[in-house]
Amino acid sequence: MNIQGKLHRITNVSAFVASYVKTGGKPTTGFAPWGKARVHLGTDFPGGDFAGGFIPPMSLKADTNSQGVFKFDVPEAFANARGRVVAYSIGSTPSPFRGLPPIPVLDPIYRSQSFKFTEVSAAEQAQVQNIFIFPAKTPTEAGVSQEELNAELGALKKSQKLDKLRATIGSHHISVAAEKSGGDLTFKAHVRGSTSHDLERVIEIKAGEIDIDLPGPDFIVGLCVDEDEIESSIRKGLSKMSAKVSKALLNELDKQFPGIASQATVSVWRTRHVQTGDKIIKLPLVPDVHVPVFAVVPDGALGVPRKLY
Repeated sequence: MNIQGKLHRITNVSAFVASYVKTGGKPTTGFAPWGKARVHLGTDFPGGDFAGGFIPPMSLKADTNSQGVFKFDVPEAFANARGRVVAYSIGSTPSPFRGLPPIPVLDPIYRSQSFKFTEVSAAEQAQVQNIFIFPAKTPTEAGVSQEELNAELGALKKSQKLDKLRATIGSHHISVAAEKSGGDLTFKAHVRGSTSHDLERVIEIKAGEIDIDLPGPDFIVGLCVDEDEIESSIRKGLSKMSAKVSKALLNELDKQFPGIASQATVSVWRTRHVQTGDKIIKLPLVPDVHVPVFAVVPDGALGVPRKLY
């Protein structure tokens, strides 16, 4: 079984939208070949789930050629499974170790709706499926502000009966600190583009390794502090926020691409930490201290069609 396609970059939004609507999804202008990219064909084989499960699902990967063309030869063993196409732009970041080459970085730019391999006809297997992508820039006001983050964590603090809970958006990550019954909890959270099969979820707010410092013997403090409960609740709180931001981002792209946004999928290709102001801290006998205030702004890539097969 063959699954093949070609990635295109939308270069003129107005011309592309007009052509896409006029031709019923077969545009003739406003785009160019994407070029080099990484494409994954994710499957739910063997357990029937795209994520989780006792045995991790299997996937295939391929690099596109200079024109953005990719092709997968799907093993017969996958015949009764489902698949989905996920495309990434290929970037790099300097290695933290001197003398080593840059580390590749993959940023999601397109996710298709899942499909059953048995429903892909012979004619469709012979066709190169055209995929059109536009990496958009999200307005700062559609991102996660410090005020919104404070409101979300305020409810979490109350529900978990924490003594203190503070989250600060910095220039590269979100620093989180909590206290309960004398125990301190700290971690860094990062906002990333989602590669979930749930296309309504476009970002993930992931908490890194959580450090819990308990005073005194653990068996005594454990009577008052449940480490697993605190960690789990904070992750759930951040997950709820990501769902809210995902919805706002989808609405924003719907304004930019009238007439085709409902047929598109969105993937966050970049996350920016944008300074939105200063917080002034007044101290006696010394000049005021200006602390920068940041918002987390996820930039979404619109991709059509949403449904490949």
